[in-house]
Amino acid sequence: MIGGLHVRLSGEPPMPPPDADFSVTIDFKKGEGNPRRVFDAASLLIAGFEQIDDLAIDTIDTRIEPLLVLEDVEAGSIKVWLKNVLTAADDQAIKELDWKPAVGKYLVRAKYVAVKWLDSGSDENPPAITDLAQELRQIASETDVRHLPDYPPIHEGRLLTALDRLQDAKKQLIRGDKLTIETDDQKYEVDLARTWSPTASIAPDAARETHSHGELILTVRKPDMIGKTQWQFRHGKNNVSAPITDHDWLHEYRERKIDLRPGDALRCMVRFAYDYDAEGKLTGQRMEIENVFEVIRSTGRQTSFLEDKT
Repeated sequence: MIGGLHVRLSGEPPMPPPDADFSVTIDFKKGEGNPRRVFDAASLLIAGFEQIDDLAIDTIDTRIEPLLVLEDVEAGSIKVWLKNVLTAADDQAIKELDWKPAVGKYLVRAKYVAVKWLDSGSDENPPAITDLAQELRQIASETDVRHLPDYPPIHEGRLLTALDRLQDAKKQLIRGDKLTIETDDQKYEVDLARTWSPTASIAPDAARETHSHGELILTVRKPDMIGKTQWQFRHGKNNVSAPITDHDWLHEYRERKIDLRPGDALRCMVRFAYDYDAEGKLTGQRMEIENVFEVIRSTGRQTSFLEDKT
């Protein structure tokens, strides 16, 4: 599964490996400093990128496993070509999605954005970690893998730890060295003078649960007739389950004042909740319907619950 390792010591620089996603280039000042610094810096960068992949993928789907593999190494300067390999759990729903290209690009962009974010701050004036976490979440939503308007937030504590690892890599290099990150369409020279410590400068949000809201139209597959089970819905190609906690609407429904059948849809406000363990790993996610605004008949006719009550 791991790509071949090829070290070229002479000749013209080769073309990028066809499967590589991005590269890290260290132009080092020859004859000065500890020679191990170049390899230590490359190793720490890869470790930091792996941590970013692990936390970023949770925002897409915890069933997807990212693996960062070595595609090639060029000598002269040290240029390391890397590739994201993605595997998914044996789940038919996710297998049917053409998610790999979009998720692969997301992980590359996440690493690129994180490196640039580090260069925007200092110990005295650190940038807001919430801004970076929100930007990564926005990039995740652009993949549209979940087919939902909400994506789990990036855990700030885990993100800060990964950023520290990237900063540790920069600290290995000396004046005169250069570090460049290159993707398919972007090239960025890292500011090696910006070696401030994110975990020492920023207090992360320690919340074990986060939540957000969004309006959805959910097609009813199976109503909860007795009030002790979750409703079964369909959203796009996905099957979802959620309780309805709009007690006024439920009372009207159970009194048979609302005609609702499988195939009809509900326009509703949904609460998305996400649970994290002590290490910041996403352990659970759930949704509940807090307000039902209207029933959309499968024939196209609509009736508003709010209007029916007036």
